[in-house]
Amino acid sequence: MYLCRYICGVYFHMAPLIGHFYGIRIEIYSREHLPVHIHAKYGEYEALIDLKTEQVLSGSIPRRKLKKVQEWLGEDNKRALIEKNFFELNPHLKFNNTPTRENEKK
Repeated sequence: MYLCRYICGVYFHMAPLIGHFYGIRIEIYSREHLPVHIHAKYGEYEALIDLKTEQVLSGSIPRRKLKKVQEWLGEDNKRALIEKNFFELNPHLKFNNTPTRENEKK
């Protein structure tokens, strides 16, 4: 679900909290870009983590905390749910992610 708060005539967009464990916050933002990723925050650290490869796209997070995030991503059906939420928050990307005939030839 997309969350926003209206305060003093301004909309503030809030990131849905997807998970919270070992002091790590997992969030997804609206107005994002591909590839599908999550934001992992731990104290002063923040890293964008690719959902499919589980590698850090940008930012940094301590290695032990990255391993916890990777373990968390491997549980249950989390990846499918996160990807669904990502595209619900970013519907403009859903159509860019579908293959076209030109992309299939490459």
